[in-house]
Amino acid sequence: MFRPLLTFLNGPLGRALRTVFSAGLVVLFLVLIDWRELSRLPAPVRWDLAIAGVLFAAIAYPLHGLRWHLLLRAQGLEARHGWTQAVSWIGGFYNSLLIGGVGGDAARAFYAVRDFPHHKAAALGSLAMDRVMGLLVLFGLCAGFLVALGPDPARDRGVESLSALALLGIAALAVPLSIGLAWPAHRWPEPLQRRVGRDRIAILAMLRERTLTQPLRHGLALFWSVVIWGVDFVSISLLAKAVGLPLPFLECSVAAAAAYVVTVLPISIGGHGVREGTLLATLGALGLVSASGATREPALLLATAVWVTTLACSLVGGLTLLVWRGRAKRAPSTP
Repeated sequence: MFRPLLTFLNGPLGRALRTVFSAGLVVLFLVLIDWRELSRLPAPVRWDLAIAGVLFAAIAYPLHGLRWHLLLRAQGLEARHGWTQAVSWIGGFYNSLLIGGVGGDAARAFYAVRDFPHHKAAALGSLAMDRVMGLLVLFGLCAGFLVALGPDPARDRGVESLSALALLGIAALAVPLSIGLAWPAHRWPEPLQRRVGRDRIAILAMLRERTLTQPLRHGLALFWSVVIWGVDFVSISLLAKAVGLPLPFLECSVAAAAAYVVTVLPISIGGHGVREGTLLATLGALGLVSASGATREPALLLATAVWVTTLACSLVGGLTLLVWRGRAKRAPSTP
C-alpha cells in the first residue's frame, strides 16, 4: 500500500511536489506573522544576538551527528561522517513533525536498518545509547544547576521538585544501564533467559561486549553530549538577551532543560507549544518572568523565537531529505 506512494515521492515529480509544498508552508508561515508588532516592543530586538542564538542552535545538529557517529563506530559499524550528518539533520526534521521527540529516532532507525541490514541490532543499539546518553546528561546538568543555585525561599515550590524529577530521571536511566553492563545476559536467571530467548540473549551479550571494549569512544560521546546541551542553553540565553530579557545563565539553563525534557514525552507534535510553555512556566517559577508587567511581552517573544529557531533548523533537515541520496558504507565483516 505504502510502497507505490514512497516510490512516487522519491521520483522526480514527487520531489518537485514536496519542494513546492515545503516552500509553500514556509511562505505561509512568513505571511501569517505580523512583523509590525516587533516595532511596538518596549525595547528593540538585538538582531546580532538573535542571529547568534540561531547559529548556536544550528551548531547542535552536526554535534548530534558526531556523537552518533562515535556510537556507531563503537558498535563496529563503519559509516561516513556525511551519512551520519545527513541522517541526523533528517531526524531533526521528523522530530518537529511527529509525536514527542521520538520521530527523529524512528527516522534514524529507518536509515540505519536500511543501510546496515546485517547489523540491525548494533545500529539500533547505537541509537538507544545515543538517546540514553543525551537524556542522562540533560538530567545531570539540570540537577547540577539547581544545586549550584542553592535553596531560595522566594522561589516557587515547583522549582524544588525539579531536582527530585531530575534525580528520578537519572536513576530511571542509569540504574538499568548499569545493571545491563555489569550483569552479563548469560548469567541471568534461567526462567528470564528462556523468556527473552537465546537469540536476544546473544544480541544483548554482543552489544554489552562492544560497549565495554570502547570506553574512549563512549567517553568522547559523553563529552559531546555535554557540549550539545551547553550550546542549546547558550542559544536560548542569547535569544533572551536579544528580546530584552537578560536572564541569569544558570536559571535560563534550568528552564531550557525542563523545556527539552517535555519534548520527549508523547504529548505533542514535535513539542510545539509544550516546549515553549514549559520554558515560560519554569522561568515564572524561578521568579524571572511574570504574566503581567514589563517581562510579559519579552517572555512571549522569547518563546516565539525559540519556536521559530527550532522550526528553521528542522527545515534544513527537510531540505536534506529532499536532496540527499547517500548511503552508509558497508559494515565490516568483524566488529
